[in-house]
Amino acid sequence: MATVSQVTTVSKGALWTGRVLSGIIVALFLFSGVMKLMMKPEMQKDLDPIGWKVDVVRSIGIVEICCALIYAIPQTAVLGAILLTGYLGGACATHVRIGEYGLCIAPVAFGVIVWIALYLRDLRVRELAPIRSL
Repeated sequence: MATVSQVTTVSKGALWTGRVLSGIIVALFLFSGVMKLMMKPEMQKDLDPIGWKVDVVRSIGIVEICCALIYAIPQTAVLGAILLTGYLGGACATHVRIGEYGLCIAPVAFGVIVWIALYLRDLRVRELAPIRSL
């Protein structure tokens, strides 16, 4: 039995929409990571309700920057999306742990946008999770 290979490409609109969304995501994560690296010890009072120390937040900033850079590189974007999703899951878990259930919406929304942007710009992801018409 012969298989039919379907060669498809990403449309220019979808490609550029994915690139722009990805660029915005990367910029936001880089900005957030840099802010965590620049955090001053006086900001500990803002971290006390969350239960994090300044040194831990700096380490989290480094992880955040690395994940964003891995996501920005087309060859490693899928790994980057997985890492960013894990990072955002941790952010959501932190909010749930301290009882801020409403603030869990933002990390979940960003995680969805990370994958939508990747789906729009990467044919490999479209082949992995195709949207089928009825």
